[in-house]
Amino acid sequence: MRETSISVVLPCYNEEKTIHQNIRRIAAYLSRRFANFEIIAVNDGSVDNTIRELNKMPAKLPIKVINNPKNQGKGGVVRDGILASQYDVVMFLDADLGIPIEELEKFVAEIKNGYDIAIASRFVPGLKIKRPVLWYRKIMERVFRIMRMVIINQWTVKDTQCGFKVFKREAAINIFSRMTVKRFAFDAEVVYIAKKFHYKIKELPISLQNPPNSHVRLFPDPINMTLDLLKIRWNATRKIYNIPRHNKDK
Repeated sequence: MRETSISVVLPCYNEEKTIHQNIRRIAAYLSRRFANFEIIAVNDGSVDNTIRELNKMPAKLPIKVINNPKNQGKGGVVRDGILASQYDVVMFLDADLGIPIEELEKFVAEIKNGYDIAIASRFVPGLKIKRPVLWYRKIMERVFRIMRMVIINQWTVKDTQCGFKVFKREAAINIFSRMTVKRFAFDAEVVYIAKKFHYKIKELPISLQNPPNSHVRLFPDPINMTLDLLKIRWNATRKIYNIPRHNKDK
């Protein structure tokens, strides 16, 4: 039985070598399981030929391309894609398919079971690792997790940082229209806002194939992520997230 509809947001940065095959894989999977779907590919100021490859995608595919000539960060382009979506279920996943699109079925099932958000997690039972994470990223992930818990008092959600999250549309629009963080810590802000509005969140284990090349930089990004956590805390203190959103649902 096919599901009704879904919007899939794909943030893209320097993905020219694999973006064609990965979008085809996503589209093939979605076409078998959803009556209607759209793929929203958002280019984040890539310095390779990613945008050219996106513009070459076959016209028969339900794909919408949003081009940001200047790099603004993963959070910024995911936000752009989410707010441009149209269907009742909306998700984003990494363009390298480090978490395969084939994991989606169990996430949608949890949305149907009444959860507002279903997120991939590396810290719940059932995780399968097909390719180990780079050593420095493993250290960064653990340090960031502790810092996130302490700085923004976020203890109930075990993992915020996996790039595979599925939302009911109402929740997604409400959350992403309030976002302020544009880079890698944006996931923590998404979960923080979700908890503030009492959305029901389900963490699910996944098969994880960590890509051999990472966009996370060893030195500047941990500093930026720490500053973003402090920004989230400051926003909460100033009640920024209480301000009515400007981006109205259509």
